[in-house]
Order: sequence, then C-alpha cells, then structure tokens
Amino acid sequence: MRASGHVQVREPDGEPTMDRYERARLIEELKASGAAARADLERRAAEREANPAFTPWFLPPKPEEDARRPAPEPDAAPFTKEELIDCVAALLAQRDEKIAALGGEMGVVLHILGTGKSGDIIDLPKNFWRRDAV
Repeated sequence: MRASGHVQVREPDGEPTMDRYERARLIEELKASGAAARADLERRAAEREANPAFTPWFLPPKPEEDARRPAPEPDAAPFTKEELIDCVAALLAQRDEKIAALGGEMGVVLHILGTGKSGDIIDLPKNFWRRDAV
C-alpha cells in the first residue's frame, strides 16, 4: 500500500495497471471525442440536407426530373388541309423517284445476268449465292 492510501495492482507480466485517476482522464477524453464525433455527424447531415444533389454511395442516382424535354406547345393554327395534301404529295413524289431509280438498277442487274427483258424468268446458276463456289 502506498502512502496515499491506494493499492497499486500489477499485471502478471509486472506492468502496473491504470489507477482511478488515469481511468477517469481516459473516460473524459472518450466522452469529449464522442461529443466531437456527434457534432461532426450533425454538421455532415446538415450539409447533406443543404445539398439536394447529394446521393449516398449505396443508393442509385435519382433520375433527373427534367431529363425529357417538354413537348412543344401546339401552334395556334395547325396545318390546313391543303398543306397536308402538298406534304403527302411531296413524300409520294420522293418515293416514286426512289422506285424508278431501283427499277433502273434492277434492269442493269438483269442485263448483267444475261437477259434483256425485265419480265423474263431467270434461271440462276447453281450455288449462285455462295461466295466460295466460283
């Protein structure tokens, strides 16, 4: 026993254990660090709430609400009947031009295959589509 009246207990390897003053000091340090940690958590939570774009790493990102463009406002005056007819006529004219061009190309292909008339039935050679059978 010491002169102060408290007994110092030793560990089996000979090192002294902590006394009640050291224990009290460590407890106060832990309480202070716990309070600081709680204050830090509260500060970070406030920052997250202040930043609406924040998404935790474990959650998928929120889709943007305005990802799709809004539909255009309808015109006060839609197409007239004559404008629609003109538009359809122009599209049909483009289609007819493409058909005529393809018809001309088909005539060239038939000529290459050896017939002059486009109405004839053609007998294609055996293995016509195979590339390795030349």
